[in-house]
This record gives sequence, C-alpha cells and structure tokens, in this order.
Amino acid sequence: MARARRSASSGGGLRPDLLAALVRNLAAEGRVVELPVRGNSMRPALRDGDRVRVAPATRTSVRLGDVVLRVEPSGPAIHRCVGWWPLRDGWRVLTMGDGARRLDAPLPPGRLAGRIVARVRGREVRPFDGTWMKARGRCRAFRSLIVGLLAEGWDRTRGRARSDGI
Repeated sequence: MARARRSASSGGGLRPDLLAALVRNLAAEGRVVELPVRGNSMRPALRDGDRVRVAPATRTSVRLGDVVLRVEPSGPAIHRCVGWWPLRDGWRVLTMGDGARRLDAPLPPGRLAGRIVARVRGREVRPFDGTWMKARGRCRAFRSLIVGLLAEGWDRTRGRARSDGI
C-alpha cells in the first residue's frame, strides 16, 4: 500500500485523523502540501521515495481515476479512486492501488484527506491533472475495478467474503 512515510504520517506522534485535518486545512488555504510515499502498491505511477502534492478533496472534486489520500486508522494511504458504491447510509468511495489485487474497504467521502495533483520524482514534477494523465487514470481505474470485483466474487464463492459492505 502506498503510504505517507512515518515521519509525515506520524508527525512525531500525530494521529492519522489529525494529519487528515492538517492536510485539508493547509490545502484549503492554498498551500502546497507535499508528502513522501512509502510502498509500491501504486507502481508504476508512484514509487517508494516519490513525493506527492495534495489538493483538497470533496465529494464533487474526486473523479474516477483520481489518486487520493485516504485516512485509515493505521495511517494515511495513497490509492486510486476506482468507483463509488451505494450503501444504505450513503455513497462510499472505492479505492485500490494500481498494483494491488484487492479493493480497499469502502470509505465515506469525508475520510478522503486530499486528491493527488502531482508527483515529484527527483527534480521532475509530473502533474496528474492533464488530459493524458486523466485518461490513463480512468483506464487504470477501470482495470483495477474489474480485477477487484473479480477477486471479491472469487472470495465470496470460497466463503471468504469481507463484511465491509461490498
């Protein structure tokens, strides 16, 4: 799972929910929020050691294929939005790493801390908002959603279904 490094996610003991609020507030003020990436679940788009720039995320700003910063009890995670899932109490965001084989647990939109707008690798900055990158993101999201739903179906037939709403 592509995650923010411990130094950024813990911030010297900063809780994940506080990190989410901090990222939202700084991004809303127009400040550049840049976090390091740990892990390879978003490879090849993001590699271990890359840095990402984060913008505020709202229910209407997150689109299929966008890379988002999720807030989980274990810490922040950076994954791609592969769809929206309806539940009785509202919609949930479905995310999954580009290199992962399973969907993440559905997430209420309010638990998204931000949307990744650029990757910084060395001195190269690659924006994720361009037309080409958005098209690639949608293709990867569609592929990931198909793989994730097939894996969920396979698990259900084997009696290993998750109980988190999918």
